Amino acid sequence: MVYYLTHYDVDTFPFLIKYLKDKGYEAEYLHTPTNSNEYVNDFRGALHAVNTAKAGDTIITYLCSAGVLCWWISMLKHKKIKVISSNLTLKDDQSMRTRLMRFLYRKAVKSKRYIQLINSRSYEKLIQKVLHTSRPLPLLRDYNQYPGYAREFNDNGKRIFCGGNTHRDWDRCLHIAKLLPQWKFLFVGFTPKEGKSIPKNVKTFSHLPFPYFMQGMRESTFVLNIAKYNCPAGLIVLMQSAWEGRVIAMNENDVTKEYITDERGIIAKTDEEIAQKIELAYSDQEGMKRKVHNMQDFLTKECSAENYCESMLRAIEAAQSSAQQ
Repeated sequence: MVYYLTHYDVDTFPFLIKYLKDKGYEAEYLHTPTNSNEYVNDFRGALHAVNTAKAGDTIITYLCSAGVLCWWISMLKHKKIKVISSNLTLKDDQSMRTRLMRFLYRKAVKSKRYIQLINSRSYEKLIQKVLHTSRPLPLLRDYNQYPGYAREFNDNGKRIFCGGNTHRDWDRCLHIAKLLPQWKFLFVGFTPKEGKSIPKNVKTFSHLPFPYFMQGMRESTFVLNIAKYNCPAGLIVLMQSAWEGRVIAMNENDVTKEYITDERGIIAKTDEEIAQKIELAYSDQEGMKRKVHNMQDFLTKECSAENYCESMLRAIEAAQSSAQQ
């Protein structure tokens, strides 16, 4: 049996279970609770998954934290199950939580019953160094979140949308807004700290219902997506913005540089470079159309549901083979 543990109430990968069943696997979804804080939810979801699985079963987790917890719980309960963990997001800071997660992962990646998937080859090299392992980490490109349409680029004026829930560097976003005073910015997911100076060209919302979030994105010309850490963050917004016909602007790290290039959007290391590239790109309407088209083409070819399923199947087969050795 293959279980897929996800924190989504409505699964975003309906094709995966069907694909696995077509390949002869018994497969079903399990859901991580969402009624408490992140850490409690992950633990409860992992515990439920391990208690549900029988010896020899495989648990796939959408979130890496749930995956490593599944492996540790299974070890403590002496239960021989296989765990495939996707979406590895290991911050490059020195917080207590990050140091604890590094310890948990270092033990898990040595196990034949644990496979850690990554979504960037450059990120794999970094993680191998951090986790003190030479073991290959299979590549699983993020699913492209295809909504059933691909809008063409259209110019909505000097408007920039910046939104998301986790790992956004809002200070850098504010700095970029100051560098572009003639542009209007919409920040969604940002709660200003007391006494924090907010530029007059920035409008903020701590939260918006999803339809209004997407409306704000569609009414922009650029989507600014600055990741705070050198880890996967903002890829879903990157994909959503591409299908909505928006030009994406991101900071360069070991993950983003494999998804976005200057031919598919805007990418740079410094705030000043990003601001300059936005101004330059806006002066070339045909160039912006090409960027959007190229990003949509990349997502269609590299991040399709078919590629996602095939990569996951290879991981399942590798986990079964490794566990039998």
